[in-house]
Amino acid sequence: MSKSCKPLHPGLFLLGAATAVLVFAAPQTCAAALRKGLALCGGPLLVSLFPFLVVSALIMRSGAGEVLGVLLWPVVRCIGLRSRSAGSVLLIGLVGGFAPAAAAAAEAVRSREMTPQEASALLPACICSGPSFVILTVGEQLLGSRTAGVCLFAAQVLAGWLTAALLCRIRNRGRPEPLSAPPAAAQVEPPPALDAILAQAAVTYLKLCGFVLYFRLLAAGCGLLLPAVFAPFPAMLLEVCSGCDYAARTGLWASGLCCAALSVQGASVLLQVRTLCPPEVSFKPLLWGRALPLPLSLALFYLGLPERAVESFNTLCARVVPMRRVPTDCALLVFAVCCITACEACRLTEKRAQNAAPTNKKRSAACKPPQNVVT
Repeated sequence: MSKSCKPLHPGLFLLGAATAVLVFAAPQTCAAALRKGLALCGGPLLVSLFPFLVVSALIMRSGAGEVLGVLLWPVVRCIGLRSRSAGSVLLIGLVGGFAPAAAAAAEAVRSREMTPQEASALLPACICSGPSFVILTVGEQLLGSRTAGVCLFAAQVLAGWLTAALLCRIRNRGRPEPLSAPPAAAQVEPPPALDAILAQAAVTYLKLCGFVLYFRLLAAGCGLLLPAVFAPFPAMLLEVCSGCDYAARTGLWASGLCCAALSVQGASVLLQVRTLCPPEVSFKPLLWGRALPLPLSLALFYLGLPERAVESFNTLCARVVPMRRVPTDCALLVFAVCCITACEACRLTEKRAQNAAPTNKKRSAACKPPQNVVT
């Protein structure tokens, strides 16, 4: 009897069966979802992802990562890292979004400019949607307010930085992060040709579009099964573009739900980042960090809105909803208090770790057997 049969994975089988049933049960809805996904991949995503995939590869493989990392060196030090390439990865994520940032982190690990541990600690800070998508698509097109898009982008970036700093300090427990080992002279490889970089960026972009299309199809199927009130929530967990699209139609809470969708990012983004990053880069900090940016980004978003900000939602027949928030000085004061509280908590954690170290040394010394003295 042959023993070469593959083990059965019930989750994958159920997912494939559900996809097949959805296509036959609602072909029109699936076709509309795929058309919207193709329009998204050929429009905003093409502009905001593909050029920056090429840019990230050129920057990291040309050796300019350490030079550009100086621009965000204070942020890198606040997070708890010491690699200058981490600053360039943060800068690429700030400009291009999660896919170029993940590609840049992968290039830094392959070129040994960063260790896998540093790249893993940096992922919660740089996995976010790009400014072109958040400000222009979500803010201006979906919510009808570019100001709201700017606030959404600033909230998710600051929440990611704070989350990375907190997780890095909790993980290290006061121990300094080891420095990245510089590449040896014998291991330095010549930069690849431009055609290889472009081909790799094109293949990577096609993989990302495949994730977007499939999870947008699943989001459309969940929207058919659930009432209209609960339709945004599975879409937010599956795919960030569909989650923002559904959230923008809810009315008064549209901006808050869009902020939540951008904080969660969805399973599609997480799988895309896992595809781009090498296997030695741990994914645990990013998974643990998906829950913490949600309350942080919501708090920063609502505190950062102007006091007399007005949002107009294009799905409510030009209805204008005034939203009053706290003044900017009060928002900055609350943010400063939160930073002071986080620093004090980190200081107490480091002090406790330092006090526990001598105790452990004394116990280990007491457990050693007495040595015989030879006269």
